[in-house]
Amino acid sequence: MLWICFYQWVQAFVPVVQAGLQGVTVAASMGGQEFEEAVLFSLLGVLFFSLGAACLSRIVSPAAGRDLPAGLAALSPSRLFVAWIALALPVEFVNQFLWGSGLSQLVQPLFSTHVAAMVLLFQYALATGHGRGFAYVLIAVEIMMGFVGYFGGFKLVLYTLLLAALTFTAIRPQVWAQGVLIAILAAGLGNFWGATKNEYRRFLAGESGEASQEIRVSLAERLGYMSRALQDMTWDRYVDAFGSTLDRIGYVTYFGHCLSNVPASVPHADGRLWKEALMHVLMPRILFPNKQVFNDSDRTNEFTGLQVADATQGTSIGLGYVGESYVDFGVPAMFIPIFLFGAAVGGGYALLVRLAPLPLLGAAFGTAMLMRSGFLLESSNAKMLGGLVITTAIYALMLKFLGGPIWRWLAPAARPVGAPDDNSAGPAKEPSARPFSV
Repeated sequence: MLWICFYQWVQAFVPVVQAGLQGVTVAASMGGQEFEEAVLFSLLGVLFFSLGAACLSRIVSPAAGRDLPAGLAALSPSRLFVAWIALALPVEFVNQFLWGSGLSQLVQPLFSTHVAAMVLLFQYALATGHGRGFAYVLIAVEIMMGFVGYFGGFKLVLYTLLLAALTFTAIRPQVWAQGVLIAILAAGLGNFWGATKNEYRRFLAGESGEASQEIRVSLAERLGYMSRALQDMTWDRYVDAFGSTLDRIGYVTYFGHCLSNVPASVPHADGRLWKEALMHVLMPRILFPNKQVFNDSDRTNEFTGLQVADATQGTSIGLGYVGESYVDFGVPAMFIPIFLFGAAVGGGYALLVRLAPLPLLGAAFGTAMLMRSGFLLESSNAKMLGGLVITTAIYALMLKFLGGPIWRWLAPAARPVGAPDDNSAGPAKEPSARPFSV
């Protein structure tokens, strides 16, 4: 939960850093006072989101963050690796086969539990020093498959690895160095992706040349393209890409345009956007197959006065949940739904921790829920709320009725939950302190 909140804070604060590097104000850097206000309201929005998440998570599961490493040493790295293979490798096929169908809302969260397997495997390897080979292979495959996809999904495995490292900050301060190395690796690969993704996405369209999110070339061709792109990358081009990378991380530009356009030219929506988000959740596509496909760009075009690219051009550009809350209610009422939304997210995460046989397993499923639901500053409230509700519901049922068997299979050496320790003469030993080096 802290990672989700921190990453959103970074997105809101990056324009301040960029302006500072230029030696000017945010308003001068971005071209108007409304962009400075967008930074301020975004930071306040992240604060209210975080407060809501912190409050309800402590009510739902007061001990959600305590004794997290308990049971870690009993995990089987080979079984975690098998679980990751079984869940991660079919993801692309499932997404394409079920794209747009109501069944995808139920099936996709199940396969997204591969994130939970990654979290547990990385935590085990970092804490015990064992299972490193499985971890290395997983990282390499996830990065490779992320680079040959459409959206650059390689970042997920690095964020997960970073979170696993930060699990042990209270008992092993040296993991901060590992965290810094992982963050540098993520930033470096992210900048390379930013320098190549536009040309690469045009290549993915194949001979048709149509801008879409469909991939029309083979895996071998994609690997060959990325190999050539890496060989052709020059240092000057790589450095030049940093500016655009920061622009993509910082996400207040469209909110700034919205502030200048609402209510001056377009009136406030008076709750319509959050109502649409709720209806999007209450009308699952499996029961309402003709439900309108949600497109972020439509809202952005409506309330900013701009004409941004949409799904027909291979992209979707969102206004962001803070901007959508402003469109609905203005300042300061916009922060009420943001606080409530944060409370729902924190409550959903804590519920999974509470239902699991061990907090370690619940936190892994909670991390999978957070990663899948896309809690970013630019994300639409409808998509995030929908992802939160369906994913939390499915994971909660899994942990409630299958949590015990899942844990016993992943940790065959573990004692039954609640059983007395055979070595009761002293406190339970922590996992070995041989850290897995990155």
